[in-house]
Amino acid sequence: MQRGPAGRPSGPARDGPRTEPVIATKFFVPGLGVHAVDRPRLRHALDRALQVRLTLVVAAAGWGKSTAIAQWLRDSAVPSGWLSLDAADGDVTRFWRYLLTAVQRADPRTGSALRRLEAAGADVERDVLPVLVNELADAGRDVVVVLDDYHLITEGAVHRSLAALVDRAPPCLHLVIGSRTDPPLPLSRLRVAGQLADVRADDLGFTTGEATQLLAGAAVPEVSAPDVARLVERTEGWAAGLQLAALRLAGRSEPQDRSEFIARFTGADRHVVDYLGEEVLTTLHGPVRDFLLQTSVLPRLCVPLADAVTGRDDAAAMLAEIRRDNLFLTALDDEGRWSRYHQLFRDLLRLELDRTGTVPAPVLHQRASRWFREQGMLLEAIEHGLLAGEDSAAGELIAEAWRVEFNRGHLRTVQAWLDALPRGRVSGDPRLTVAQLWLQLDRGRLDEADVTLAAAGSRVADDGHVQVLRALHTFKSGNVPLAAERLAVVHDRLADPFLLTVQDLVAGVCAFWLGGAVSALVRLRRAAARAQDTTNPLARIYALAVQALAALIEDDVPAAERRLREADAAVTGGLTDVHFVAMFPALAAARLAAARGRWDDALASAESAAELGGRGAGRVELAAALITAAEAARRAGQHPAKGEERLAQAAAVLRECADPGPVVRDWYARELRARRGTRGAVPTGPERLTERELAVLALLPAPLSQRQLAQTLFVSQNTMKTHLRAIYRKLGVDSRDEAVLRARSLGLL
Repeated sequence: MQRGPAGRPSGPARDGPRTEPVIATKFFVPGLGVHAVDRPRLRHALDRALQVRLTLVVAAAGWGKSTAIAQWLRDSAVPSGWLSLDAADGDVTRFWRYLLTAVQRADPRTGSALRRLEAAGADVERDVLPVLVNELADAGRDVVVVLDDYHLITEGAVHRSLAALVDRAPPCLHLVIGSRTDPPLPLSRLRVAGQLADVRADDLGFTTGEATQLLAGAAVPEVSAPDVARLVERTEGWAAGLQLAALRLAGRSEPQDRSEFIARFTGADRHVVDYLGEEVLTTLHGPVRDFLLQTSVLPRLCVPLADAVTGRDDAAAMLAEIRRDNLFLTALDDEGRWSRYHQLFRDLLRLELDRTGTVPAPVLHQRASRWFREQGMLLEAIEHGLLAGEDSAAGELIAEAWRVEFNRGHLRTVQAWLDALPRGRVSGDPRLTVAQLWLQLDRGRLDEADVTLAAAGSRVADDGHVQVLRALHTFKSGNVPLAAERLAVVHDRLADPFLLTVQDLVAGVCAFWLGGAVSALVRLRRAAARAQDTTNPLARIYALAVQALAALIEDDVPAAERRLREADAAVTGGLTDVHFVAMFPALAAARLAAARGRWDDALASAESAAELGGRGAGRVELAAALITAAEAARRAGQHPAKGEERLAQAAAVLRECADPGPVVRDWYARELRARRGTRGAVPTGPERLTERELAVLALLPAPLSQRQLAQTLFVSQNTMKTHLRAIYRKLGVDSRDEAVLRARSLGLL
C-alpha cells in the first residue's frame, strides 16, 4: 500500500511561504488495522480498475468505500496516489494542485504539470492537461490515482476539467473515485466504450462469511451462523452498521444476549445510526463519553486542543483508551499527534451532544476558537468563532486576517466569513466594509461596490481607505482622469503601508493610461518596493507588469523584459489561486512579443490576458487586452473572425467608459484605421469618402465625444462637425449610430 511521508498538520502557514502549503494528511491512505477482513470478491471487482480509465466506488456513508480501495491498493501493489477531498477543494486551481501532487507521489517523473499550473495565467485544460498526459504517456507504467470523497466537490469547473482528463488519459492512468453520489462526468459514454468500472453498494456489502471475520476481529464472542446471517440481512451488509453492532456485541458475554440484540436490530440506515449511537454511547463510562461528545465539535484534534476544549488535562489518556476500544478514531499522521473521528461516528456524537451534552456546543467552539487564536491559526479560530455565534469576536478576527487571505487570492474564503456574520456587523464596521468592497471590486461587481461605497461614505466620509477604494472603483469603471483626481485628494491622509501601496499603485496605473509613462514609472516602482516589504504579492505583480508596459511605451525593451521576468516570478511564487492580476504579465508579454514581431506569441498571451481580465480587471485594462488580441490576430494572419470579435468586444467595453484615457483610445483608433486600410475605400454611392472622412468614420464606434474625436485627429471641433455632416450626407443617414450601422453594412467598419 502506498503511504504518504511522515508529517503532521500544523495549521495554516503564517507569514513565511508565499505559496499555499498542501496538507500532507490529505495524501495518506487510510489505515486498515490489524484485523482487516480478506474480501477476494471485492478485490476481484476492483481489479478491473487497471483495465479502464475510470472506476467508480459509489455508495452511501458507512459502506466502507475508502477501506475497500485502500485494501485493494495494498494487495495490488500498483504505484498510486491518494487524495482525500473536502469542500474547499472545489476551487479548480486548488483541486488541480492537490491532484497533480498526488500524481507526482505516484510517479515522481510527472512534476512538470504541477509547475505549469503555477505559471502566470495558466489554464488547466489548455496548458496543464497536455503536459500531464504527455508525461504519463512517456512514463508508460500503470498509475492509480484515488479521489476519495468526491461528492464534496460541487463546482462545475472542477467536474469539467476532470472530464477532460478522463477523455484524454493515456492507457496507463487509472482514476478511482470514491463518492456518495455519481459524479457529473460523461459516465454513459465511458460505459459504452468499456472504459468505466462500477463498484456499488451491492459489491461493498459484507457477506455472511466476511461479517463473521469482522466480528471475530472485533473480539466479539462466537455468534451463531443464523445470528450472523440475520445481522447481515438487517444491515444489508452495511459496513458501518456491522462495526457499530460489533462494538455492542463485544460486551455481551451470553449467547442469548447477543441473539436478542441482533433480533432488535433495524436495517433502516437512519434508525441504525440513531439506535446504535445511543447503544454504544450509553455503555461508555462517563469521562470517555463526555470527552467524545465535547471533542466532536473538532474536525481534527490533538492532545493540547482536546484539553483546551474539554477543560481537562487527561486528553492523552482518553485518546489512548478510545484507540484501544476502536471508537472510530483515525490517525492523521504516523506519530498519532493529530486524529479525527470517523465522520459517521462524529455525526452521532454531535447529535448526542445537542441532546444530552453537559456543555453547550457554542461554548466548546468558543474554547476551540480561543486555542487556535493563541496558536496563531486564525483560519480555524475564525471558523470556530463563527460556529460559537461570537459575531463580535469573529468579526475582530476576520478584520485581522482577511488581508492575508485576500492577498493570496482566497476570495471565496473571505466572502464566506463575511456572509456568516450578520449584515449589520459587516456594514457597521469600516474594516469589514472595506473587506467587502475589495471583494466586490476584485470580482468586477462594480454596481454592488457602488452601493457599498455610497453607504460607507455617508458614515465615514473622511476615511482614507474608503477614499482610496472610491478612486479604485472610479478607475475600474473607466474614468481614469477622475480616479487620478480622487487619489490626489487623499495623498496626505494615509499612514497604513497597505493603503500607501494601493494609492501609489493605482496612481501609477492611472498615469500610464493617461499617457504619462515616466511619472507612472516613479509611482509604480515605489508601489512594487513597498508591496515587497509588506508581503503583498498581488500589488507587486500588478506594479511590475505595468512598469513593463510603461517601459515599452518608452521603447526601453530591456527594461520591459526585466520587469516582466520579475512579474512572472512573482506570479509563480506569490499566488495560490488564479487571480485576474495575472492578466498584466500576460498583457505585457503580448505587447513585448508584438514589439518584436512575434505575432503568434502575442496572440496567445493577449488571449490569456483577455480571459484573465474578465475575472475582475478594470474596463480600460480589459479593453486594452482585447484590442491587443485583435491586433495580434490580424497581424498573425490567423483567426480573422476572432480578431473582429475581440475588437467588437473592446468597443463594447469602451462604450461603458466615461474617459478611458488617450493610450487605449489611441490603440483602438490605430487598430480601426489598420483594418480600414486593409479593406481600402469603398464607394458608398455617387460620392466616395475622403481619406480624412474614413479616419473619422473609423473612430465613430468608440465612446468619444465630438471634442475627443477632434483631439484624437488633431483638428478643431468646427472641422470635426464639417466632416461628420459630410459623412452623414454621403452615407444617407441622419445620426452617428446610423452612420456606424451603414458603414458596417458596406464593409467600411
